[in-house]
Order: sequence, then structure tokens, then C-alpha cells
Amino acid sequence: MFLYVVIIVITLVALLAYILSSSLDKKTVYKDLKQKHVVITGGSSGIGKAAAVEAARLGAHVTIIGRNVHNLKSAVDEITSQCLDKNIQKIQYASLDVTSDYDSISTCLSSLEQNVAPIFMLVNCAGMCICGKFEDMKVEDIKQMIDLNYFGTAYSTKYVLPGMKKRNEGVIVFVSSEAAFIGIYGYSAYSASKWALRGLAEAVQMELVGTSVRLTVSFPPDTDTPGLKTEELTKPKETKLISGTGGLHPPEEIGKKLIHDALTGKIYSVYGISGQLLSILFGASVESTTQVLIQVFSMGFLRAIMVNFIMTFNKIVKDGLTERNKEEEKKEK
Repeated sequence: MFLYVVIIVITLVALLAYILSSSLDKKTVYKDLKQKHVVITGGSSGIGKAAAVEAARLGAHVTIIGRNVHNLKSAVDEITSQCLDKNIQKIQYASLDVTSDYDSISTCLSSLEQNVAPIFMLVNCAGMCICGKFEDMKVEDIKQMIDLNYFGTAYSTKYVLPGMKKRNEGVIVFVSSEAAFIGIYGYSAYSASKWALRGLAEAVQMELVGTSVRLTVSFPPDTDTPGLKTEELTKPKETKLISGTGGLHPPEEIGKKLIHDALTGKIYSVYGISGQLLSILFGASVESTTQVLIQVFSMGFLRAIMVNFIMTFNKIVKDGLTERNKEEEKKEK
């Protein structure tokens, strides 16, 4: 009986592997970025600047977009110093608020294409996080995150898609967050903006099936950037304890990996054990036959691990509530 079960399982695995290998969309792999135009929003610091540096090292023409001209100029100097060939590569900046209207964004990007070259890679890195319990958050802060994290990416992407499809080449990168996989205390409004980004990415990625245009979604954990330092100002104690379980990563690691993952056609770019676990359990991407088989045969075990994490997070929140209640009781006395 055992032998028959083994034979059946092996047969089913082989059949599943065959179906997947014959059905998966073939990945378009780009070998390098030499003479390609890479545009990066939020490119004056943090992950965006790190991605720009890596693109320059790979021979790309790089345009970084941001609002602070002083920071942009400083970043351009740093990026230029890392060029593969300074005599050929063009490194420049454009001052633009990506939360502005679509016409302003399309006019800016069109001008960049005329001055340099068609946009081959768009890295949507502009974003921000304001923490807090949803009930306590300012309405304007919620709107600001949606405008920047979602529309700042959606509008830029909408502009580049027709040109990339016409040329049948190009790469788009969305920088999301691990908070787009699982809701976390204190990240309510932020998670909503990043989940929206993930939903847009996965739908557009499906619209690109059959073309050579690729879309990659990056899901960074806590990263040592100026943005994180600002985020810490509003981050509740519970949020710090929960998000800290993923460790703190340098922006250079995230920026470099997302560039190379995008070039090799990966749909998800994840980091560390936490990223791998979250993408397997909650992700919708179908990357390869191996990935699917791992998901099918490990899902139950991994789900048990994730439940343990969620219960631990819930305990952190309960302990925080108990602590605050005790402090309020002391004040009343």
C-alpha cells in the first residue's frame, strides 16, 4: 500500500511539474543596463539612491526624481562617482512632486525621454510612512500616504507602459513593503497604501503576460534610511517590537538586489527569512516550477510557523494595552 501511495504522489508531482513548465510565461532576462535610461523616483536618498548607484555601476543613464534640489544635486555627485563610464553615461536629476497631477508627471517624464532616451527601467521608490492607530491618525496624513505611496507610483507607471509595450522591452519596479503581506499594529493606513500598490502591481503584471516588459515588486523590511528615522517619530512601542523581528537592513542591500531581481525577471523581490516566508504564504506570484512545488508541499508547516508569529504579535499588543491601562489607573489614584 505504501509503495502505491509513493507512486501516486510521484506521478502527481511529475504531472504538476510538467503542466507548470509548459504553462509558465517565459521570463525575459536583461543582461545589463549599458546605455539604458533608468528613472528612479525618490532617488535622492535611501533605497532609491542605492538603486541609482547600482544602475550607474551597470552602465545606465540615470535620472533621479525628488523634491529637494539640494539633496538631488548631492546624490547626483555620488551616483556619478560610481559610473561604469563617466564619459558616456548621463546622470541627472529632475525636481518633481510625484503626488501632483498626472499631466505634470507625464510632461516631466516625456521631457526626460526627449533629453536622454526612452525610459527602459522605472523604479518607483518615492514613499513615506506615518504610524499610529487608525482611529488616532489625521485624515490629511492618511491621504498624503495614499497620494505618495499609491498615486505617485500609479501615475508614473501609467505614463511609461504604452512606450514600453510599443518597444516590447522595459522593466518597472514597485517598492512596496513587507507590510503589504500582513497587517500590523500601527501600520494601518501605511499598509493600506502598500497593499493597494501590490494589487496594482499584480494586475498590471498579468496584463504584461506575453510581452517582454516586466514588473517587479520589492518588499523591503525595516531599512536604515532617512525615511525610517522619520517613521520612528510616530511609531508606537508595539509597532517597534513587531517590525523589529525582521531586523534592520542597509539600503545598499535592498537597492542592489531589487535592480538585479528586476533584470532577471523576478516578480517578487524579497529579503531575508521573513520575506521568503511571507511571500510563500501570502504571495500571488508564480515564478517557477520549483517555487510552486515548495509552496504546495510546505504550506501546512509554514502556516503553523506564521500562526505562531501572529499570536506573538497579538500578545505584544495585549501587553501594551495592559501596560497603558495600569498607567492610567495610577494617574487616577
